[in-house]
Amino acid sequence: FAASQTSSMSRPSMYYLMKHSLEGKLYKDYVFAVDKWPDYTAIMGVDRKEDTVKEPSILVFHWNEEAGLRRLLKDDNLVNWKKFVIVKSIPVSGITIFEEAFKEKGAIITITMKAFLASYLHDTAPAAMSATMDDVTVGSISPDHCQLVDETFEFGGFKGTQYFIRHQMATFISGCVTDKQGNPLSWVCGTQFGESNFGFTLPEHRR
Repeated sequence: FAASQTSSMSRPSMYYLMKHSLEGKLYKDYVFAVDKWPDYTAIMGVDRKEDTVKEPSILVFHWNEEAGLRRLLKDDNLVNWKKFVIVKSIPVSGITIFEEAFKEKGAIITITMKAFLASYLHDTAPAAMSATMDDVTVGSISPDHCQLVDETFEFGGFKGTQYFIRHQMATFISGCVTDKQGNPLSWVCGTQFGESNFGFTLPEHRR
């Protein structure tokens, strides 16, 4: 799983995933469930587009009460436990709950990554614009450069990652510094989770 040390990470991730889903901006279909209605205490989003064992399901959670989270994790109709499952953006304090639930289902748990990604609110994020300063131009990054972003992304280079990155670049806000020839020198992109991701500066342009 990918875990954050603060519980606030799960809230913006869930908010933007649901927002972008309603706006039709996701490259995969998500199903959302709550522990009870109308006074729900936990929400889960699960990627359901691919129904094969090899294709992982990405789960996103936000909860106010542990009982609500446990109720969702016990529902076998929501998650295919035979598949590889990625649990994204949960607080470290919630890992024990997931470990208990996964062991109960006979699932093998591996913590593959601890990620700390910055999230932003659309109301405060700068609008896409372009400005030329000396020998560089600051603007948004073109999806045509998705191969470069994939090659420099720490978790890139796998099957499907370039398609995912191109979609994120074409759909969400981004920032990029280019030289006179239009070659990217430094960039960062927004994602479907409202995160700033794929950030990279070519080594020769770092200070």
